[in-house]
Amino acid sequence: MPISKRKDLMYQVMENMVGMIRVVDSDNNVLYMNRSMREEFGDGTGKKCHSIFCDDGKCADCISMESVKSGMPQAKEIKFGEKMYRIIASPATDEGSAKYSIEIFYDITNQKQLEEQYRKHYEKLKGDIEFAKQIQKKTLPEDKVYWNAVRSYSSYLPSEDLSGDLFDIYKINDDIILFYIADVSGHGVRSALMTIFLRQVIRGMKAAAADPIAVLDELIKDYRDLDLDKEQFISLIYGVYNKQTRGLSLTNAGHNCMPIIIENGGSGNIRTTELEVKGMPVCSILSVANHEVITLQMEKGDRILLYTDGVTEAFNRDDRKEFGEEGLMSVIQKLGEAGGKVLADGIIKEAKEFAGGSPMDDMAVLILELL
Repeated sequence: MPISKRKDLMYQVMENMVGMIRVVDSDNNVLYMNRSMREEFGDGTGKKCHSIFCDDGKCADCISMESVKSGMPQAKEIKFGEKMYRIIASPATDEGSAKYSIEIFYDITNQKQLEEQYRKHYEKLKGDIEFAKQIQKKTLPEDKVYWNAVRSYSSYLPSEDLSGDLFDIYKINDDIILFYIADVSGHGVRSALMTIFLRQVIRGMKAAAADPIAVLDELIKDYRDLDLDKEQFISLIYGVYNKQTRGLSLTNAGHNCMPIIIENGGSGNIRTTELEVKGMPVCSILSVANHEVITLQMEKGDRILLYTDGVTEAFNRDDRKEFGEEGLMSVIQKLGEAGGKVLADGIIKEAKEFAGGSPMDDMAVLILELL
């Protein structure tokens, strides 16, 4: 194809492009504007390139001349009237040296409006989640003495803003105290909403909550009514303590973190007993509770340690190892005499550090000291 025809073809291509194009020389003169750009800004051919946007002189950040000077493409965004544009200026060479700047203008007004809408939506969502985070934290029991029967110590670390871990302490009557720790599968908003369901069901049972099997039956029934995915489930350790008889009943609904009884034998001798309790998690495939309940006789000063699997499954990517029960027991032996709060916080701290400071799952620890 003759050179003249190639040039004519290139001209027709640029002239009919939807995108806005102009060519500027090294003296800031506009040599060419295609049809789309003329329709958008008027014909500025023969004028200085800054005459459209900067009537009083050259633009402070002139990417046209910068592209000519550096020989490299330059870009910026500008607001003109009610619209936003992104401009990309690329150098064009003439006999080996950069003499011209070819500029492509993109109308990004809609994009910027959408970005602003998304930003406002994100800020609102962020505020809502922060509010939900504070509410969720407020629903957890405080570390204090309850009804002259137990003293609680706890520590809690969501892997995201909201957690699927929950623990609670609740008095049935002057003698009977119930407690539990639960872990909803997954984490984040969905799991956090399920903790509200769990707490509502158990507290709504009132005196009937003194029967662990009745509690699991009610949870299973109400959970099935939710008609959730089969992959979703709730695991929990549920306990009932009689402060008069010091009798303790425990049941396990699929919680793979067994309760640990800590006895202080004196002289730095921390005795621990892991209690094996079996049972299926609360899920849509169960229709009735058929769970094991164990009973124990407790002593004053005994401590019951409950935790979620975010602790033992904390993963060290360098060593490709989990914190495990070995790591948990190591912390208990090291901090067991230092007090319940120190122990609870220490377990979370060491598991988090083991995972490189970024645990992949929620963590919760609840320690109950019998008074």
